[in-house]
Amino acid sequence: MALPQFVQPVEAGSGRAIKPVGQVLALRARDPWREATDRAREIAIQRETVVAFVRAMVDSGVTQNNAVGVLLARAADNRLPTHFAQALAATAKAGRTTPSRSAICEWCAQYREGGVNALLPEHKGRVVEAAGWWGPALEYFNSPSKPDMSAVHRRLVEVDHFAVTYDQVRGYLSGVPAMLGRSSPARIGKNLYRLTEKAYVRRSTENALPGDVYVADGYRADVYLAHPVTGGIWRPELTVAIDMRSRVCVGWRADEHEGTYAVQNMWAECFARWGHVPPMIYVDNGSGYKNALMSDELTGFYARAGVQQIIHAIPGNPHGKGWVERFFRQVKDDFLKLWHGGAFYCGTDMAPEALQKLVRDVKSGQVVLPSLAQFAEAFNDWLDRYAHRAHPEDKTTTRAALWSQLAAIPPHASVTELKRQATVLTVHRAAIKHGRRTYSHADLHAFNGQKLVLEYDLMDDRVGVIRTQDGRWICDAHLVTAIDAIAPNRLEEKRQARASDAMARLQKKMDEQKARAGLVFDADAVVDALDAPTRLLDGPAHGAEEIRLFDL
Repeated sequence: MALPQFVQPVEAGSGRAIKPVGQVLALRARDPWREATDRAREIAIQRETVVAFVRAMVDSGVTQNNAVGVLLARAADNRLPTHFAQALAATAKAGRTTPSRSAICEWCAQYREGGVNALLPEHKGRVVEAAGWWGPALEYFNSPSKPDMSAVHRRLVEVDHFAVTYDQVRGYLSGVPAMLGRSSPARIGKNLYRLTEKAYVRRSTENALPGDVYVADGYRADVYLAHPVTGGIWRPELTVAIDMRSRVCVGWRADEHEGTYAVQNMWAECFARWGHVPPMIYVDNGSGYKNALMSDELTGFYARAGVQQIIHAIPGNPHGKGWVERFFRQVKDDFLKLWHGGAFYCGTDMAPEALQKLVRDVKSGQVVLPSLAQFAEAFNDWLDRYAHRAHPEDKTTTRAALWSQLAAIPPHASVTELKRQATVLTVHRAAIKHGRRTYSHADLHAFNGQKLVLEYDLMDDRVGVIRTQDGRWICDAHLVTAIDAIAPNRLEEKRQARASDAMARLQKKMDEQKARAGLVFDADAVVDALDAPTRLLDGPAHGAEEIRLFDL
């Protein structure tokens, strides 16, 4: 039977996940001799020498049993040639000078069936011959759609017309090497295979000191709270930082989303709370951590705060930040699932009917959700208990005890200064313009045409701090341009812009749904209808309906 085209070797760049002929035959029908150790091959060669003596006597007309007896008798009388005697001694078990009669007879039988390969120690039998349906079966099974073995069997029988049973297909696919079986990279995806199947190197933090490295990440908490503004159902976005060595949570914030404002304020509050700026920070590549406001070498937050190195995790590799990911798992399992008896937990493993009932009760006013202040108080209490648990790498001490050994590197700015954002602007006529705001000061006359650094507060835009690009303070410039009768601060502007963007996206979705429902007018059709001859009626005729074109 001619094999289908997909069974042939795959050319480079074709996108095929595996090569059935090239890999299956090499991995499933392996060469035992090539894979054996040098010691195993040496024993097989010595056994072959013993078998050769017996076979030579059998070929001369002596029975195999008598030939083995003659071999052992001559060995006992030291009348064997040297190489035969050495072969007998090398193949004998410990404590014996020669092999037993039964062992020699068994070697002769194995040699007749499988040759010298069969004489290898631990040999499992003859090499399995490749079946014609192996390649197609493996190709079908190693598909990202993850077909079942029964579906693969039906395809082989009904489409490819192979005479094969389901048990044969299941036995083969269950016995192939792991990298080609149910958890192969072609079946579950290369990224998931790398994260769940491939070996990885465990990293230890024993050589690090408390405060050397902070690890941060965001987590949409699996809990329903009352929104601070609307009072509706809300899931806060937690931005959390932990110390890599001690595993103590050094700072956290709850915000609408993990943006630049949330990340910068979390770091500023964290540095000010402990009076320490870590030499290194380990974060992911999210927009809140990696942007000009945070990473710029001159005006970025990290540079202004004194952080020496920023390490960004490899995208798609959560194991790189395993310390903080494990912390989030403990927050979920140990705190959120038990807070208020788990009544407000909303994770994916929550009972659906209980979650639906909670949402109905909240909307009907029967249940009042906890406030953010209540959540913060309970979460801080849990963090204190968590810090006094045994350290995962050293059970003889606690996380808090390790953190108490911190040798602080104090920040050179206050928390208010750390929360400011900065940008480089050019001075014109003793003033600096940032967006819709203009700041002016008499001392700026000397810097007309030069680029200076403006530090501004998102909450208070009345004053902007002006510095040179090397960090030297020049002046505190005052806002001279009025924007509105009641001027909103920068943070409020950002919130309004975000709300406008959200409404625009919702409007697009509404327009799409109207178009799908046929509620959008065709302008050409309307014009054609207006141009068509019409008959004016004083009132609707008997049996007719009055049609108002623009009341549709």
